[in-house]
Amino acid sequence: MSVNPKILIDCNRSKANLKAVFEDVRFSDITFRPHYKTHQSIGAGMWFRNAGIKKITVSSLPMAEYFAAGGWDDILIALPLNTNHIAQYDALASKIKLHLLVDNNEVLSLALSGIKNPVSFYLKADAGYGRAGWPAENTREFLQAFQLIAKKGTHSFSGILSHFGNTYGAKSVEEIIDINLSSITRLRVLKEFMESQTGMPCPLSIGDTPSLPHYTPEMLKNISELRPGNFVYYDMMQVALGSCNINQVSAALEADILSMYPDRNEVLIHAGAVHLSKEICLMPDGKPGFGALVRLYEDSIGEVIEGCFVDRLSQEHGILRVTPVFFKEFRSGDTVGILPVHSCLMVAANSK
Repeated sequence: MSVNPKILIDCNRSKANLKAVFEDVRFSDITFRPHYKTHQSIGAGMWFRNAGIKKITVSSLPMAEYFAAGGWDDILIALPLNTNHIAQYDALASKIKLHLLVDNNEVLSLALSGIKNPVSFYLKADAGYGRAGWPAENTREFLQAFQLIAKKGTHSFSGILSHFGNTYGAKSVEEIIDINLSSITRLRVLKEFMESQTGMPCPLSIGDTPSLPHYTPEMLKNISELRPGNFVYYDMMQVALGSCNINQVSAALEADILSMYPDRNEVLIHAGAVHLSKEICLMPDGKPGFGALVRLYEDSIGEVIEGCFVDRLSQEHGILRVTPVFFKEFRSGDTVGILPVHSCLMVAANSK
């Protein structure tokens, strides 16, 4: 019995997931800068290092400091830089090769003046997602940003970065492909403009896990760098999007059964929104849910418990919808595994 909900990682599944991607011939000429917000672990990071990865992406300054302390020395913070943290960026840049992200030239000017140690800047392009970045067609802002960096001299230009986060809301493989075709086309036009105006290379950096199975050589023709991260663990959202199968999901939440309700085919567990988040997606039974149930072994994820899913969540509790067969195997006090909708959020929630 677990004292509290905790995460179990199936290391063999994770390593197999990485191997399948890193040895894919489609990516032989692409630099990988995987996003470490998924696993947030020095130990898991070693799997990447053993696969030859030397450059990484993180989602916050504290995460960058954590991995720098763990020996990573080429780190991108993929969050538009915060001018309140200029001193901390400068301190970190004295120890590693630090890449920062900007989508505002006033902010960029402040960073260029305040950061004394060399850093390299990615310029954030919005190619359709609508979360952050200059619209890819706003060539004036990108060129001005490049010129500001070049004029300073101390710092350098990493390239154009974009995130196609809208693939996570796609309803079909065709929609994921369409998002990529449209977004990459917009980035190529921007790349050609920048190179014609500056006479310098303008690398393109993209990357999201839902797109990984669907890239073609033509899509990747002008792409220099990929930054997916969730492929190390996957999750039920990736299963629903067709990015993986359920037996590739390698992160599960271990939760205790509190009460059983066979009259309504439901079970109460100690796992709620604070452990799993409130993200929801379609489960294999065609109904929305917050996770799928699996058997857990000492250091691995076992078989899917057919027809059993997390149906509802409150803060600390979850309600499972289960089959009558479930009550023949499990009792109050037993532990079940939950494959989450979003592994990144589950890991973040349970790492505090």
